[in-house]
Amino acid sequence: MAEVGKLSASKINTYMGCSFAYFLKYVVHADVPVNIRANFGKEIHYMLKSFYDKKFKSSESFANYFKHRWLSSVAGDFLNGKKKSKLIVGEYPYYRRNRETEEREESRIRIGSHIDVSFCKKEDVVGIIFGYMVLGANILKRFYERHKEKPRPVALEKSFGVKKDELISINGHPIRGVFDRLDNIKDNWYITDYKTDKVLPEKNSPSLCKNPQFTLYSLAFREIFKEQEKAILYYHLRTGNVLETYRNEEDFDDLKKVLDKVVNGIENDEFIPFQTSHCGFCDCRIPCQKYLAEQDKQNKVGLEGIATRRFTHWDENIPNWMEDSEEEN
Repeated sequence: MAEVGKLSASKINTYMGCSFAYFLKYVVHADVPVNIRANFGKEIHYMLKSFYDKKFKSSESFANYFKHRWLSSVAGDFLNGKKKSKLIVGEYPYYRRNRETEEREESRIRIGSHIDVSFCKKEDVVGIIFGYMVLGANILKRFYERHKEKPRPVALEKSFGVKKDELISINGHPIRGVFDRLDNIKDNWYITDYKTDKVLPEKNSPSLCKNPQFTLYSLAFREIFKEQEKAILYYHLRTGNVLETYRNEEDFDDLKKVLDKVVNGIENDEFIPFQTSHCGFCDCRIPCQKYLAEQDKQNKVGLEGIATRRFTHWDENIPNWMEDSEEEN
């Protein structure tokens, strides 16, 4: 029986999306490379906290700080311990213009094995890395101009349910998480979550109104602060749009049911591979394939001996273009 431990919004979403991905990440602790999108989100969150912790003179200096940090991040310079010892750094060539001579010269960008770029062609990797760098710089410049004269939030990156003496539970299930920011404006509390998602959700979409992460945050906030938030803010960083969403007792009841389902599944070792078109974008894609292949070998389960043939006709009226050519036959 797998140990549940403290649940988080990430764990809940992972299990509900694909229980086998949860098994790989949190049960057997497979070596899962970080998706470039997830790494981008992590670095942007770091920068938004740094905006208040460090004194940047301009939006340009703020963005430039991110650019240098971004290249170091994808190279694995911030890793330590086992992750650092396992790191393999590859170099990808590209051309840039020399500012002094105005001539094109070859340079190289370092990308560590901790970053998953296997979803794209090798010749596209450099463009994707620099694309995220430009996107991040634009996001941060906008954020700087918008917030440079506004007061500091009450709390930034405030964790809950982490320390032993700060146990938070929902329906008997211990949970943990991090509030990106908490603001108190005119005696009204706001829970803000930064999002780097590509698409801004619709105001009434389930991804906003029924997102278990926001429900969990709302319930945790009320238990910790003994206050009710005015709203939960979905801060879409790519566009600068901020959407409001709210939670009530019905939402809390739904969350409790979800938690019960997740905990029951984990405790009963219900980890089933769920193959869909989204597998190609999953962080666990590579370890999933390796793990299942290894299990097939151990259980001697495979495709050997299974007869296959091409289906050549539906009926006598099959169109010519659907028939097999003689060469194919």
